[in-house]
Amino acid sequence: MKERQMTGDHKRKVLIVDDGPENISLLTLVLKRGGYEVLAAESGRQALEIVQDTVPDICLLDIMMPEMDGYALCRHLKEDRRFADIPVIFLTAMDSPDKIVKGLEAGAVDYVTKPFSHGEILARIRTHIRLHEALLEIERLRQLALDANPLTQMPGNNTINRAIQDVIDEKAAFAVIYCDLDNFKAYNDRYGYSAGDEVILFTAEVFRGALETVCRDEGFAGHVGGDDFVLLVPSDRVNDIGEEVVRRFDEGIAAFYDDEDRERRYIETTNRQGEVMKFPFVSISLAGVDLSVGSFSDFREVSTTCAELKKKAKQASGSVILLDRRGHGTPVS
Repeated sequence: MKERQMTGDHKRKVLIVDDGPENISLLTLVLKRGGYEVLAAESGRQALEIVQDTVPDICLLDIMMPEMDGYALCRHLKEDRRFADIPVIFLTAMDSPDKIVKGLEAGAVDYVTKPFSHGEILARIRTHIRLHEALLEIERLRQLALDANPLTQMPGNNTINRAIQDVIDEKAAFAVIYCDLDNFKAYNDRYGYSAGDEVILFTAEVFRGALETVCRDEGFAGHVGGDDFVLLVPSDRVNDIGEEVVRRFDEGIAAFYDDEDRERRYIETTNRQGEVMKFPFVSISLAGVDLSVGSFSDFREVSTTCAELKKKAKQASGSVILLDRRGHGTPVS
């Protein structure tokens, strides 16, 4: 199931399922006063239709309902990976131990007997939503740690692909930028792989700093591996982020060369044929597409398009960003 992002401004959604309209009305009043958005269904079937369109943060289920009782509805939700992690609280007048056990075995996290106080139900809802969000965050961090690049500790391939796919699915106004370094192999040959790792770490810091300056908390940076990186940024800031990355990179890269190379602005290496080759300083190529104006349906399509654009970007000398907003790459700098 796609992770639901929780922020301080997010109004939590509560789904009430009860075949009694008066019970729904009372709970709706209580929950709205508590600051929640309310979804309501008078049957299990109707509830399953609602969650297809809007995923709630928690469900309050009555047990005794015709056609599909609360136990059956809860099992349906838990068997579907899209809804399996939604906390379910049973609200019922039945308080026998065997009924409580049956509800918990169906997948509920709590069981509140009627009649209940308004304060009690709000407290239980708040507690289970907070617990659920904490578990989601722990899982997110666990997946991030498993997927993180070992050198830069930035999100890796799986996280990058999920982030791009989420933007595509949500039709959000974001752009994807694929980035890599030019003349990096020559640098490694001249200075060694340890020095090359320092350049990679510097590049990661360039992305972090540029995102903080231009996008604040809205941008995302991932490290595919080697000298390949990916940025996911709001569409209206893609030019600014590209220019900021290029500026920061070009200003800082000279520090990774010795005085002699820095003075002449290039390095010399000898190839296998004994020929002396001259290479300019490492530069950065960025190629991006605006997902908000394209017809992408899968992250793989984005990757293919960006790879083609990046080939064109690397044909230019020095650091460059090439953007494709409507199917035509346009050099920015």
